Amino acid sequence: MIQGIGNNKNIVISTHDSLYPIKGGGALRTLKVAYELRGRGYNLRIIAPTEGASELNGIKLLSLYPPTKQHSQILSTIKFNIRLLVKFLRFVRKTDIFLIHNTIAAIFLPFLKKIFKFRFILDLTDIHAEYLFFGQRNLFEKLLTPYLLRYEYFIIKSADYITVATKAMKNLLILKGIDNGKIEVVYDGIDRENIFQEKDEGAEHGVIHLGAMDRQHGVEVIIRAIPYVTKEFPRVNFFFVGGGREFINIKKLAQKLGVINNCVFTDWLPCEEAREFLKKACIGIIPRKDNLPNRIITTLKIYEYWASKTAVISSLLEGIKEIASGNKDILWFEPGNERDLARKIIFLLIHKEFKDKLIKGGLTTVNNFDMEKSASRIVDSALFILN
Repeated sequence: MIQGIGNNKNIVISTHDSLYPIKGGGALRTLKVAYELRGRGYNLRIIAPTEGASELNGIKLLSLYPPTKQHSQILSTIKFNIRLLVKFLRFVRKTDIFLIHNTIAAIFLPFLKKIFKFRFILDLTDIHAEYLFFGQRNLFEKLLTPYLLRYEYFIIKSADYITVATKAMKNLLILKGIDNGKIEVVYDGIDRENIFQEKDEGAEHGVIHLGAMDRQHGVEVIIRAIPYVTKEFPRVNFFFVGGGREFINIKKLAQKLGVINNCVFTDWLPCEEAREFLKKACIGIIPRKDNLPNRIITTLKIYEYWASKTAVISSLLEGIKEIASGNKDILWFEPGNERDLARKIIFLLIHKEFKDKLIKGGLTTVNNFDMEKSASRIVDSALFILN
């Protein structure tokens, strides 16, 4: 671990994710990094969506509205970055490092970096422009998408050092011409003490999807699997804990297929409240579609499932394969195939011994992914370039 090299060093952290209330795995990762930097004695300021809060556990905050992504993702991101630029300009002359989580909060940094003397550390858990090819876009956005993708890789190349969430993501960046020597893989992790392992009565009939419901998450495949599952197990309950751009459409699909009575939809909840629903389920689903941006990531929910004694069924995707082992701590299903997903859910509901084996394996695996250790490695990378 690299210790602090002086309290006179100023670091700005930023992300597009809401840090208060916490929304998403990126927010948790960013906060852990901030706490690690504070613990090493650095002058720290966070600029991020915080619903107006000016301080969080002793760290100074500058709040701004998050990108909504409800109508035009592109326009929303541009507006967010204009607001962010105004905040950055207040501190850029006295900042030694900008540590940014994902490129959505870094649009102007390549140009600021040419004018002012600071180092730019980028922590990547998604490459957002890659998702645009698989989402709803108007004609203007379709024409703009290839240029936005090139610009996102330009932002990434401009960083002095990059931490990424998977080897698959690192390999993609190398193919895009980014120097292998400035990319480090730092997997996500979790604070196990914040996850309850107790299960409520009836959890043996519960299946959960924890997290956002946008197009890339593929949640509709769970809805389409429910009729096959309830034919065999009519008492099974499916919990959809989170919001997102597809939330309404997912509910409408459940109504259309006549399975709404087997479903519980919560919309957005604070992180702690959302995790309470893990007590109600014995099976957790990761239904992401098989496409490039999904292949190069992991997801926080796999760690939350493992730590909460919830058996995991997941799409077979390259990034997740880096951290999970089939039939040991995870059960794979064919991405997008609702019949295969239903078969796997039914199999675990029938075969308690195999389900318990996955749960035990998940508890063992999750010990290798500690959020504090991941944050410490990201901070070490940031401080290394100051030496």
